[in-house]
Amino acid sequence: MTKMFRHAKSFGLVAASAGLIFALLLGSVVPAKAAEERVVKIGLHAAWTGVLATETVFAQEGMLDYVKHFNAQGGINSVKVAMPWEDFRSLAPNGVVCYEKLKRAGALLHLSPLDTEIMVVLRRLVKDEIPFIYYPGSTSHVLVTDPLWVLGSGPEFENLITGAMKWAKEMWTEKRPLRVGYFHADEPILNMGWQAVVPFLIEMGLEPVGDEKLPLAGVIDSSVEWLRLASKKPDWIIASHYGSTMVVVIKDAARLSIQERGINLISDIATLSDQQVDAAGKAACEGWYRMAIEPLKTELDKSPGLKIVIEAAERYRGTKPEDLDLAYTRGWIISAVAVEAIRIAMEEAGFEDLTGRAIRDAFFMIKDFDTGLIPPITITEDMPFFNDHWYLSRIENGERVRVTDWEKIPRIGHLVLVDGEVHFKRF
Repeated sequence: MTKMFRHAKSFGLVAASAGLIFALLLGSVVPAKAAEERVVKIGLHAAWTGVLATETVFAQEGMLDYVKHFNAQGGINSVKVAMPWEDFRSLAPNGVVCYEKLKRAGALLHLSPLDTEIMVVLRRLVKDEIPFIYYPGSTSHVLVTDPLWVLGSGPEFENLITGAMKWAKEMWTEKRPLRVGYFHADEPILNMGWQAVVPFLIEMGLEPVGDEKLPLAGVIDSSVEWLRLASKKPDWIIASHYGSTMVVVIKDAARLSIQERGINLISDIATLSDQQVDAAGKAACEGWYRMAIEPLKTELDKSPGLKIVIEAAERYRGTKPEDLDLAYTRGWIISAVAVEAIRIAMEEAGFEDLTGRAIRDAFFMIKDFDTGLIPPITITEDMPFFNDHWYLSRIENGERVRVTDWEKIPRIGHLVLVDGEVHFKRF
């Protein structure tokens, strides 16, 4: 018995020694393998829930799916891109928690759909030198820093509005001035943006009649605001409402017969999504115009890259081509530009020395980047956004149709920081 015990003990020591040697050998292999799996992370401040979800869900799916597609093509010289996300539930105060979690996860670039959420963390991101993309559209004056750390996916608000109204004026046949009203969410980018654009509209020979605003969330009726603005007899009303609030706004406009009063309705680039149209009902959306910076899903002839997007949506989401949401395409473009900036930054700094500042600087090195979806993209310090082209669409018989071709935004100026104060610099 003693001999058997000693033998067992001896065998146990040998086994333990062999196990230790194996573990050491394995340990020398695992880190080497892990070291080969090099990843650059983009942090997504997601709004999977909350008031913005009617617009953001499909855009976020497009962002994530582009990353999957890109990695499947081999990444950047075998370096993969990852997009960890945190749901801030469409509530700006949650931005700090999302930011800190994603920063700890190693994200060197962040994406957010809400300017007020970025405002919450603006000082932190500047201190940490982490660039942000405000992906619904143009960046707000409240996000201007020196140097710029927040970029947008579309042109400045002032230039979009003047561009749309320039077109409306060209279509105008009456001798009196065209009258313009603005119906918008109570958000900084929109409140001050409207005040900034009014002088330009007047210079163009238009007559701004005023604006009405509602909270971003919690709106169940917009009748009073609609009727008050309609009573001023505008010829055009520009709408900048988002998420579920926009659904309420669309339904109320139809119920109150706003268009039957001779008023044209047009939304900005960040709203009137496919999901909102479905929620409000196509009949209620009939006749609405929209400023657009992403292609229509039927435009394979104008945007050959749509074929890849459509295939990816079906492969990753099971989405049929006819059900593709235009916000998905917007998300795809945003990720494509973000990854291109990372690629350039890696060329300049290398993977080991990659930083948020290197990625920030790389954005402004993007020249004629072709996504196959929109006109080639060039980003500069004077043009810190992804697209200086746009077009108008209109909902006719329940479908979106083009009203204009791709055109360059007629830019009247841009936001600059001078001695700590933001100014709109005219060109």
